[in-house]
Amino acid sequence: MQRQIVLAFLLVGFVSSMFSEPVYTKRKNNYVREGPGSFYELLVVLPENSPLTVLERSGNWLKVQLPEKRVGWIAVNCITAKRNDKAAPASLENIWSSPKASKAGIAAAIKGFAGKHAKTKPGSVDLVLKYSEKPFQPGELELFNNELQQQASKNKGKVEVADLDLKKMEYDAGLDEQKIGVGMAARLVERGIVSDAQLNKYVNLVCATIAMYAPAYDWNFTVFVLEDSSVNGFATPGGYLFLTLGAVKQCSDESELAGIIAHEMSHVIRRHGMQEMTKRSVEIQADEAMSELQDETGDNTQDEADLEEIMEDMYQQVISKRLLSYELEADKLSSVLCANAGYDPFGIVRACEKMAIAQHTNPDIFDPAFMASDELRARSTAVRGFVSRKYEETYGIGLMQTRFNASMGFLK
Repeated sequence: MQRQIVLAFLLVGFVSSMFSEPVYTKRKNNYVREGPGSFYELLVVLPENSPLTVLERSGNWLKVQLPEKRVGWIAVNCITAKRNDKAAPASLENIWSSPKASKAGIAAAIKGFAGKHAKTKPGSVDLVLKYSEKPFQPGELELFNNELQQQASKNKGKVEVADLDLKKMEYDAGLDEQKIGVGMAARLVERGIVSDAQLNKYVNLVCATIAMYAPAYDWNFTVFVLEDSSVNGFATPGGYLFLTLGAVKQCSDESELAGIIAHEMSHVIRRHGMQEMTKRSVEIQADEAMSELQDETGDNTQDEADLEEIMEDMYQQVISKRLLSYELEADKLSSVLCANAGYDPFGIVRACEKMAIAQHTNPDIFDPAFMASDELRARSTAVRGFVSRKYEETYGIGLMQTRFNASMGFLK
């Protein structure tokens, strides 16, 4: 707790000083939006070392002004007080009108890559991008979160992500990661997604609520529900999360649904897919490959073939058996993310225990070897032990049972 107070004090002091001094973007890609939230419309993507003037703060978001007086909102974790002299200076000339920095430009780049290298149909890519548009307004998310806070678990704030002693990984899912993620997501949506507007809105509100309290709060996560009765979930780079309808139906309350969503979100935050891709690419790096693919005059036939092979390997890793170590890490992080959002952290425990039973009686149709029942039992045992050590079982608090029943009753 003392550590948290010190960190909070330092953050307040840092943010306060930004109002009087210029600040700079520190990531390769820094997203500026219309409002203080990841679900607001994207205005522009700024390169590293872009100078900004801070106008006001709302939570973990800053209202900033660029030299040409345009205004938008950027996450606190995208800025720094000191310019990185080792990096190339940012070129802000016409950046607001640059097609590479616009929403349409990013969509075009993603579609071009996915269609060419990810073995997807153009319509599937369009569907992913369409469903990435949030089906709720900012005010609806605020009301949704406020309802949860009024019934929040007493475990809220007991454990921070930093307390898990995970390897430090600053989250910065840039355009390259989005290309890979959309390409893989487009292949998954070809299996069929549930198009029910009520369900789509509900699962994405739960996801957005959890994301507000996550290290990657400024990333735009999207949840898709696959038309599949098996119990399963997937996550692709860039923030595209998939739950089967069977996994949704097995949930008994909102905290269990939140636990499953947070588990898949944790795979993205911890970059498990990208880690595997990196391990499988000995002679080619993703960023270099993407840059070469964008160079229309270059001859990169061999690199493109290598990238396609890596993409295929990564896709198979996502839909087939994932490493147990990744699953255990995602379960732990899920419980912490849910607790800090206000949900019962035992939701992921109950979800894992149900999944172990379901996988034994109803094997996954995508891959019979995916998380075999013995490994699922190991998962459920491990996560129950972890959550029991860290949290108090409060029974009935942080479940959001009434809202869950109202939102999901039509599926039962």
